[in-house]
Amino acid sequence: MNRLYLHNLGCAKNQIDGELLAGWARNGSLKLTTDPYEAEIIVVNTCAFIEDAKNEAIDAILDAARLKDNGNVRELYVMGCFPERYKGELPTELPEVDGFFGVGQWKDLLSRISSADLKSSDNPYLKRCLETPGHYAYLRIADGCSRGCTYCIIPHIRGRYKSRHLDEIIEEAQHLAGSGVKELLPVAQELNSYGHDMDLGTGNEPLMGLFERLCEVEGIEWIRPLYLHPPACDEKLLAFWASQPKLCRYLDLPIEHASDKILKHMGRAGTQKQIRNLVENARNLMKNCVIRTSVIVGFPGETDQDFSELMAFIEDIRFDRLGSFCYSAEEGTLAAELPDQVPLEVIQHRRDELMKLQAEISRQKNDRYVGSEREVFIDDHDDNAGLSIAHSRLELPELDGDILIKGQYPIGKKMNVQIVEATEYDLFARPV
Repeated sequence: MNRLYLHNLGCAKNQIDGELLAGWARNGSLKLTTDPYEAEIIVVNTCAFIEDAKNEAIDAILDAARLKDNGNVRELYVMGCFPERYKGELPTELPEVDGFFGVGQWKDLLSRISSADLKSSDNPYLKRCLETPGHYAYLRIADGCSRGCTYCIIPHIRGRYKSRHLDEIIEEAQHLAGSGVKELLPVAQELNSYGHDMDLGTGNEPLMGLFERLCEVEGIEWIRPLYLHPPACDEKLLAFWASQPKLCRYLDLPIEHASDKILKHMGRAGTQKQIRNLVENARNLMKNCVIRTSVIVGFPGETDQDFSELMAFIEDIRFDRLGSFCYSAEEGTLAAELPDQVPLEVIQHRRDELMKLQAEISRQKNDRYVGSEREVFIDDHDDNAGLSIAHSRLELPELDGDILIKGQYPIGKKMNVQIVEATEYDLFARPV
């Protein structure tokens, strides 16, 4: 039996494509391995969102190609966003690859490497092979995006927004719950457009209807929706969110910037005032909620004054979690053609200053948690340090800081802990 090694890169939505391929391959004629040196077949599932992602994809492909030259690997395939974006160029540039498969073509690749029989009537998501620990899983509710932000290549790669059918999503959620999943992370490029393309309603009504159905799934304890579009979040959605005990008081609101001028040039619909009102409303309706955001530093035309405005806004709002990206001029986007591109060294300096500020904010917020109690799931172990790695309702696993507990407890175990020490991003705890 041939062994398959899958190297997943990129976001959770891309990871799900890899999980689908792996699950159906395992259901067919292949055995999965976590060791590339043992594999006869390697698949690199790629991202191409920004320059760093493309470089990471190229490095992973070349590493796999070396194994093909020197080891047991007989076949090498590349799938996902990278071949979708550069489908005309890659076969010539990377002749060592046996086949390229773009976005949504995992079924074609499956038929190339496996004897799995995937009928058109099947719900393919029921055979996913999760890369996450068994107690939480991402749940893709839609793919693509129709927003048209000027810096973003996603609509060109993954197409316009396309919602999954409600019954299929619920069937998958029930299947995941039956296999031991306790936490669902519904994910899309942005959640608020769910159902609009299927005429399920307007505004956030279809999304709230989906969340209501997910909250009814037996066995699911926490639901953590990811990637909201801030201008589309209204008080009705926030009030609904606050009324549902299973929905984590955790809002992922990528604002991207705080200068109205830059937001307009980015093609974002909101303003700084609207963002401020949204955060204030969320905190009023959901006490002690966690708000995560992301920002882009160095967008074309960003002046020192624009950056100072962003820094002042972050210092004032004090987001609980914040990630930042250096602007990347992606070919094919409107922003790449704008004048006044900011020099890379200026972008990097600004990002360093921003993250220094956020580290201070994060440390102050974490200090306030010392002495409090949390309910956590154990996610992993640090064998060298003798620690268990956990997360609570207030942390996004894999991305936010960890809760570290002395001793090794079973992965997936739910337990109560008390926070005893804080660092800039991680918390240390002891069992209660």
